[in-house]
Amino acid sequence: MSGVLDAIADAAIGVTGASAGWILAVHPEGLEVVATTGGDTAVGAVVPADAGAAGYVVASGQPVAVSPRPGDPFAHDALVADLGRPATAVLAVPCGDDDGILGAIQLVNEASLGSFSFDDVEIVTVLAEITGVVLREGIPEREVPSPAELGNALGHLAVDDVAAYTRVARAIEAMLAG
Repeated sequence: MSGVLDAIADAAIGVTGASAGWILAVHPEGLEVVATTGGDTAVGAVVPADAGAAGYVVASGQPVAVSPRPGDPFAHDALVADLGRPATAVLAVPCGDDDGILGAIQLVNEASLGSFSFDDVEIVTVLAEITGVVLREGIPEREVPSPAELGNALGHLAVDDVAAYTRVARAIEAMLAG
């Protein structure tokens, strides 16, 4: 499962240009880091569930993209603090399904990278939907679709929902570039 989540975290960074990112899963003691890229927080670390952007989206079920001001809790949560440098933009999206929220994807930018766009929110939301399935099902590596199966599914998506296909294609392109 971690290989799939690592690929999703890398894709989120690649497609948005973020400087760091985490995938977190709901844990009895908070939110557990299950994948990370560009950050210092180790996989397996547990951060408080009620703090920061990831905690907010898990509790509310709503994505958030902010340019935090000094003192804003989204700029000083445990994940951002581990970067050792201020975040000028934070994006967090809940991961879940019809049965509930299972975690969150959280991304941050440093001062030179600017803020997140609406397109970034939409793309990361698509990745969060995939992440929700992985978190719910615990998909082992051997159950990841083959390239032929994935190509067939993408072919149907390209015909049925061109906008969704375009978002998925951009995410895949970012994964391959990373």
